[in-house]
Amino acid sequence: MLPVALQNQRPSLTRNSSSMPSSHLNSKPWRPNQMFLDCFTRGFERIGTMDTSLKMQFVALFCLVLLKINTCDGVTPSLEPPLGNSLKLKSRTYEGKYVYKCKNGTMIPVSASAMLVNISDSKISLGNYSFEYSSAEPKLVGTWYLRNDDADAAESGSATSIVAGNEIASQPGSDSASLQQVLTEASFHKTFGTAYRVSYIQRLNTKGGLSPLNKSKYCSENSSVIVPFEAEFWFYTQDTIPPLAPATIAVPASDRALVDGFFCQGIINYSYDGSRWQRKNMHGKLYLMPGGDEVGSFYMKDKTDGHGGRFSLETYNPNGWRVVGKIIGSPVKVENDSIPWSLFKITSSSGNVSLVGPFSYYTMVGTRGGVPPVSSNVTKKGASWTGVFSCQFWTYKRCLPPFC
Repeated sequence: MLPVALQNQRPSLTRNSSSMPSSHLNSKPWRPNQMFLDCFTRGFERIGTMDTSLKMQFVALFCLVLLKINTCDGVTPSLEPPLGNSLKLKSRTYEGKYVYKCKNGTMIPVSASAMLVNISDSKISLGNYSFEYSSAEPKLVGTWYLRNDDADAAESGSATSIVAGNEIASQPGSDSASLQQVLTEASFHKTFGTAYRVSYIQRLNTKGGLSPLNKSKYCSENSSVIVPFEAEFWFYTQDTIPPLAPATIAVPASDRALVDGFFCQGIINYSYDGSRWQRKNMHGKLYLMPGGDEVGSFYMKDKTDGHGGRFSLETYNPNGWRVVGKIIGSPVKVENDSIPWSLFKITSSSGNVSLVGPFSYYTMVGTRGGVPPVSSNVTKKGASWTGVFSCQFWTYKRCLPPFC
């Protein structure tokens, strides 16, 4: 436990305006979330003799790096990918162009293209970006063709690998003439290589790209205009190990042999009981990563399995398995706008569990969305709400010496 004198002195990492560019300043201080506080407390307890002030700084820096909380990159929190994804590659556009066409008196974006270069050296080519508007995919941000290194090119037989993605969050650009900054979730992959494990893409620091012709009196039907733009694209990949979990949902040390991880996209349903929203059901599909192959499903059973388990993870044939678990410990809301992280103790299983198991626990972490609206006096008892969520599931089995 922290010394009493320090229990109210956990770091308040306010951004220092004297050492930071004005474009990177935020009017609000960064406030440590539960994961940071838990990491800080445990780290402080484990470090030996060291000056108290220096010790606090060292542990805080360690936890910030470990949790990937960057306090000076200028990225709006809502545009940050969920925890469990790490920055892999930064690029910027070269000769970017947006094409608009006049339809019914309004200029509509129909396509875009740009070369991608290294963010710090424009002589290093990283690939290309393209966008084609489709009414069937209104949230499509674009497709990125990333160059493979020699090893990946030899293995895949292709010089490039491909990822496409849909917008899941946005913020205004730098001015009224600039494209929005967006967070994109991968929706499609093709060919092994640089883009294969890309899970999220940020479009940041945009300049230009919006059509100045947005009124019918300046727009003749079917006319077109080309607008130059600049942007940075930051590519994230899904981690191969789970993010650090708060202590209240930590898997017991004896069962921390990690088996596998999945990305889940799903639906969650709530009903209002007159005082609060109650979760009634949730279900989703399992993927290897955002935009990857579908490999299974997650759902709530109508009834428990006789041991209290109701939440089921299931993978498909030919070597499919199913585990059912119950929530234990105290779920932790890591982000205010996302459902809590949770620990599940497995109560029953079936299928080919013996191939990789037997499983003992699984966790739901890296959550995004799924939180019902704040209730008010006009919210009626029996009202329902349905939302979308995403998360990562990680499965575990008993860890045997000498590995534990």
